This record gives sequence, C-alpha cells and structure tokens, in this order.
Amino acid sequence: MSEKSQVDPIHFDIEDDGESTMSPGSPVSSYSTLTDSLSSSQAFTVSSEAGSTLDIRSRIGINSDEVNVNCVRIPDFFSSIMSVKPVINVNYDKVKREADSWIATILSLSEAQARRNVQANFAFMNAMWVPYADEEAYRTMIDWNNWVFAFDDQFDEGHLKNDPIKAVEELHATFAVLEDNQASVQLHDNPIRYVFQTVWDRFKKRSTKELQERYKASIRYYFSGLRSQVGVQSSESAMALTVEEYMGFRRGTIGCQPSYVLVEFCHGINVPSNVIDHESLQECRRISADLVILVNDILSYRKDLEQGVQHNLIALLKSQGHSTQEAIDEIGDMIDECYRDWYLALSKMPICGEKVDHEVIRYLDGCRDVALGNLHWSYESGRYLGDEGALVRQTRVLRLPEA
Repeated sequence: MSEKSQVDPIHFDIEDDGESTMSPGSPVSSYSTLTDSLSSSQAFTVSSEAGSTLDIRSRIGINSDEVNVNCVRIPDFFSSIMSVKPVINVNYDKVKREADSWIATILSLSEAQARRNVQANFAFMNAMWVPYADEEAYRTMIDWNNWVFAFDDQFDEGHLKNDPIKAVEELHATFAVLEDNQASVQLHDNPIRYVFQTVWDRFKKRSTKELQERYKASIRYYFSGLRSQVGVQSSESAMALTVEEYMGFRRGTIGCQPSYVLVEFCHGINVPSNVIDHESLQECRRISADLVILVNDILSYRKDLEQGVQHNLIALLKSQGHSTQEAIDEIGDMIDECYRDWYLALSKMPICGEKVDHEVIRYLDGCRDVALGNLHWSYESGRYLGDEGALVRQTRVLRLPEA
C-alpha cells in the first residue's frame, strides 16, 4: 500500500476493528562527556565474537553472583546515515526550561512527575530535529512532543490500553480540534487536549493551507495506528502478527508522519505536494520511521519487559522461536537494510530544478534528523536506559532482567 493511500481520511467506527552547539552545562553535555571518558576497559565494542555471557558481564562490571542479570549485544546504531553528528538548536537550554515548566503546570504534574519529564528531555530530541528553527517554532515542536507522549501513554500503558470504545471516543474528540467547527478546548475541559489545541493554533498562524491539510492527514494516519494498536492489545493478538504486519501498524503508532510535517513547519521548508508524494520521498519517510521503530524496540525492551508491553518486535520474534539475541541480531539486519534502501530511494529522486531540489534536500535532512535525534535522545534521556545510556552506547551491551 502506498503511503499516500495510508493517510487518506479514516473513520474510527467502533464496529471496525554539523556539530553540536550545546552548552557545557546541559544534561546532553554530561552524557557526551561520560561517553568520551569511559576507561579503555569499558570502551570496547561487542561483536558476535565478544565471548561468553559471563565474559561480557565481567567486562562491564557485573559480579558473577548476579544471576538475575541477563546481557545481550545490540547493533551499532550509528552507522551509515546515522553516523553524522547532530546539530543542536542554539535555543535548547532556554526553551527547554520554559517548555518543561509550562507542561508541568498545564498537566498538574506532581514534583516527581515533573522531574521525570525534565529527565525525559524531549527538548533534546527536538533540538536535533529542528536545529535551525527560531524559538517560537522550536517551542511549538517541543509542546507537540510533550502532548504526543502524554497522549500516547494513555494508549500504551494507561486507561485506554484495553478499552477500544473509550479509545475511539478520545481519538474522535481530539481530531475534532483540527476541524475548527467548535469552541476551542480550554484547560479545564481536558488538559492534554488543550495542549493539542494550542499547538494547532500556533501551527495555523505560520503555515499554508496546504501544509495544514498535510498535518491533518498525518494525524489521521497516527490516530488510525493507535486505534489498530488498541484493537490488537484488547484482543491479545499481537503475537499473531507477521513482522511485515507489525511494522505496518507501528509506522502509524510511532508518530513520525506528523513529525515530518512539523519539521517542514519549523524550518519553513516548501516542497510542492506532487514532489512530497513522489515514491522516493515516501520511501525515505518510511525508512526514517522504521529506523525509529527498530531502535526504540531494542533500547526500550527492558522497560517493556518491566511494564508487560507486548508491541515490541523482539517479543514478536521470540514468539516465533528466536532467542533474545537472535531477535536483536535480526533487527540489526533490518536496520542495515534500511540504510541500503535509503540510498536506493535517493537514486530514484526526481530532478526538479535548483529551487525545488534545494527544498527537497532540506526536507530529506529533516527526515533523517527525526531518526538521528531519536537515536541520540534514546541514550541520553534516561527514559529507557536510566543512567546507563553512555555505557550502553560505548559497550553495545544491554542488561535485561532474567526471563
């Protein structure tokens, strides 16, 4: 199915199923410093010849009597198009503080919740997505990401996880914000939906009608994915999917399609719709989304095990007879295939003339930067790896609880 057909209007019927410019004092800087300063005994690269699990444990400081700890090797995620150094938006420190404070107030976060949100550091990921955006546009991107993580958590691990009827009602009510045919959502109505409303209001002020329609289509696609996810979870059929089917619905739930539109918005990119819809650009969007999915499914696997989350490719491959390590190695091969597919897509890119081609290059950089920013953020934020991000990146060894 083409990407264009995937983002056509949907119905939620119940019956249907360059270089870093970050400041020295930032949390990102401390992550990078730790990565660079690991001792030589820690800074090894684990390969398929790395030795036994016991040897791996000893080399990263796990005592032999810690029998409840399991270790796996993970791929080198920083190869090919992911080997470039990300550029960090110069407004990172200032806008992060403002956005963190605002979302904590709007969502009435407790002190502990607010602290976790600060540590999650979505602003860092977004600073790499839109490194050249001004403060206002960058702030809009952060607020959207704060919204999408809060919104998505309701479907991943919250009260909508196994309730298809309530999930569809929430999707309908939230999408209605984009129709502009009812009163604006107020804070006291629904705090999460209010954040979505404020982002939409800001988006409309600085975008064309064409880009607004593209944003709506991308949200439809994302919501359709969430609806499918809840259906799979509520029927407990996640492990019955093929890998291709799994990747298909995860491309919807991962939220990359709206992110690409927001990158266009923040950077003022202007690519004509007929070029945006070209199969080569569709393929690059697909590849970027797949890189986000595949990296997330490995680096979030420990968290998923702890929370009993089933929509993870490692869990799916294990249900098909793979060991944990074999599943991770298989995903590593899929990542390498993404790199090859990217260059094949570029070879089929249309030639449109200097003006359009310049915008296309900016757009493609943005697609890559969504995957690149997610990759670096996944190690830094603590959301998945706690304080082990730098060590995991350097050693490529991930600790898991014993099954």
